[in-house]
Amino acid sequence: MPKPTHPKVIIREIPPKKVAVIKFSGFFNEANLADKTAELKAWLAQKSLTSLSQPRSAGYNPPWTLPFLRRNEIHIERIE
Repeated sequence: MPKPTHPKVIIREIPPKKVAVIKFSGFFNEANLADKTAELKAWLAQKSLTSLSQPRSAGYNPPWTLPFLRRNEIHIERIE
């Protein structure tokens, strides 16, 4: 891994963890985030999996990407 050139950039190792993820396309807005978070939480409950974290969201595309081509995700750390 290359050494960071900016002094505020820190590289650290993160231990492995299990994460439940749901991906979706479309706009990265509060309504979609709430809907997909509820869907992921319902799936975790159906599978009797315990959440370890608050949901986190990730959006991967620039704003000019067409909504149907966008990739977004909700992540929740979990245990079995």
